[in-house]
Amino acid sequence: LDYAGKEVIVIGSGATAATIVPAMADKAKHITMLQRSPTYFLIGKNQVEIADELRKLKIDETWIHEIVRRKISHDQAAFTKLCLEAPEQVKKDLIAGVAAHLPEGFDVEKHFTPSYRPWQQRIAFIPDGDMFKCFADGRASVETDHIERFTETGLLLKSGKELKGDIIVSATGFNLAMFGDIVFTVDGEVVDWHKTITYRGTMFTGVPNLIWVFGYFRASWTLRTDMISEFTCRLLQYMKDHGYRSVVPKLRDEDKDMKILPWIDEANFNPRYLLESMHLLPQRGEKKEW
Repeated sequence: LDYAGKEVIVIGSGATAATIVPAMADKAKHITMLQRSPTYFLIGKNQVEIADELRKLKIDETWIHEIVRRKISHDQAAFTKLCLEAPEQVKKDLIAGVAAHLPEGFDVEKHFTPSYRPWQQRIAFIPDGDMFKCFADGRASVETDHIERFTETGLLLKSGKELKGDIIVSATGFNLAMFGDIVFTVDGEVVDWHKTITYRGTMFTGVPNLIWVFGYFRASWTLRTDMISEFTCRLLQYMKDHGYRSVVPKLRDEDKDMKILPWIDEANFNPRYLLESMHLLPQRGEKKEW
């Protein structure tokens, strides 16, 4: 896609939009991020400082990987806990961090102050503040409004303002599909994923020999996928050692009266694209393993 010298509109406000804007800003004539509502952003260095320090000490890379993984997991858990216990303070700190990277007089209240508490939706990490540098130097701008309709030259907003766009990019979330809409059958019956219950969020009741590799919502995706991979290897080795060919999660007798819950807690985490797809997703139990 040749966007050099073009007016670009990116519709969205999450991690995808926040990645696209600085990536396209250098070549585009101008890029506008159009959002329906603001998102929380966390700005930090695009590096893991503890890893650099450990390398100076000639620590083995395997150890460095494990130490960094544990530290990031610990820090993310602590931050999530703080968001739940002191949401107003976290909100204040996040917005102050954004304001510090923008020119005086920039309307932070309108464009970067969400109506929900931190971590009810994903907080996007902005490495080295790259997106806000684009807003600060004028290569990009942000509009908070609703779309009325497309026009011959761009978009007409509900407010009556028109945005010019030679190229319009939609970065508004996902249309979720379990396993890419592949039809799975067990003993001739099609699997309805919504009727299954996840075991540790990675296997499904009644479905044998299947591991779902799904990352964290509130930390680096690969932190959890790495742990699932290790779990899978241990499980495969256990099956090999004992001569087992099939493994399938089943509710125990003591689980039969367990409360069954939606896959995500809407009061705690509620991105719109997830809420609109809850009927496709598996369910969970109130016990830790389920």
